[in-house]
Amino acid sequence: MIGLVVSTKQKNTATVLVRSKKVHPLYKKSYQSSKKYLADDLIGVKMGDIVQIEKTKPISLRKHWKVIKIIGKNIQKIVEEELKEQAAEIIGEVMPEEKESGQGTVDSEQTEGIREKPVKKGKTHGTA
Repeated sequence: MIGLVVSTKQKNTATVLVRSKKVHPLYKKSYQSSKKYLADDLIGVKMGDIVQIEKTKPISLRKHWKVIKIIGKNIQKIVEEELKEQAAEIIGEVMPEEKESGQGTVDSEQTEGIREKPVKKGKTHGTA
């Protein structure tokens, strides 16, 4: 079975998400199902890797699978992370952070042009 590694928090264990398409026998509608398997990880996989797992003798209560090989990486996730980093760099160049000593204080000159919104009184619900 082929799946995506979604967690590697435990020692020598990887949580693998396996997705499959199925067709309902009566209604003939196709749907996706997914299941998480705990697999023994002696290779050292990382989150986002696409791996092949195989059934093996029980290693622990819930761990009955073993990682055979790493097929590839989740390209979409890697590209999204790179785009986020590039966007952060561009935003940093366009909008540099201003370092002023009195950022927390508001001057009266700054608030002269700002008007306060009038408070609207709402209708009361019910008759009195």
